[in-house]
Amino acid sequence: MFESEYAKTEYIEKDNAVFHVWKKEAHFDDYREPVNASLKLLREHQGSIFIVDARNGFEDVKEDVEWGFTYFLPELKKTGCKIWGFILPEVSDIEGEIDLWTAEIKKNFKVIRACSYEEIVKEADSKLY
Repeated sequence: MFESEYAKTEYIEKDNAVFHVWKKEAHFDDYREPVNASLKLLREHQGSIFIVDARNGFEDVKEDVEWGFTYFLPELKKTGCKIWGFILPEVSDIEGEIDLWTAEIKKNFKVIRACSYEEIVKEADSKLY
């Protein structure tokens, strides 16, 4: 488990999920440290699903998007993760940001968007079996 003032990430064994919760806006090292903590858990639990609670989401700075696309997503693929879930309200203030990430993520992962953790786990289970 990892927790900072910006994010919390933990592995939830019963769901085989790494759950990453953004608490507030973060950039550069404050952004990358929690994301790397999630990546570490995903490496330790090969094939788990990755669920990001983005209800406190924010627009990423260009450098973090580039880092995410060129480092994090290729590394995530190596973990055997196949499903990325976003927890978001029906309509979000960061739709453009979510669309940007979703377009890139969909190249290698199944993306599930839902309003709760439980909805994502349920849909992921139906996709895996």
